[in-house]
Amino acid sequence: MADSKGKFDELVAPHLTRLFRVACNLLGNHADARDLVQDTCVAACESLDQLAASEHPLRWLLRVQHNRFIDGARRRRSAPVIQMDVRARTARLSSEAPGPEEQLLQADSEGELERAFQKLDETQRALLSLRAEGYSLAEIEAVTGISREVLRSRLQRARNRLAQNLEAMAGAPQRAPRLGSGS
Repeated sequence: MADSKGKFDELVAPHLTRLFRVACNLLGNHADARDLVQDTCVAACESLDQLAASEHPLRWLLRVQHNRFIDGARRRRSAPVIQMDVRARTARLSSEAPGPEEQLLQADSEGELERAFQKLDETQRALLSLRAEGYSLAEIEAVTGISREVLRSRLQRARNRLAQNLEAMAGAPQRAPRLGSGS
């Protein structure tokens, strides 16, 4: 047991921060990201010998996390649950600097970007998140198992789709809130 803890501390613990950042980018909230990282750590504990044999433990962990994310997304798709956009709502309620109007505009912009990002399919979100974290094409190729040529194409399609989602959201008419019963 002590040997397993030592292996975990050596092979997994140094990468927890990066795993969490990638998970946050994929899922959009800290609670789900923590769950994904925890699930990845459980898988790592169950396969410590395989992880120890890997030349690149972070790539191995990211591949496991990527696969767990895709599996979870498929499960959610088959049993949809309406999710509240808590981050956007709490950002508007924040009492920190600049001013209410600036905060509202920033929160709306961030919320639009987050909603446009969440409209991408799981693979597109995963690829863009890894790229945004600074991973090279070679590293993403190693994590996902997707060839570099296909990876370039999929990244470009994901960027284009994100831009289309943002344009569609910007072009959608904004409805004014109803203040009274208006009879």
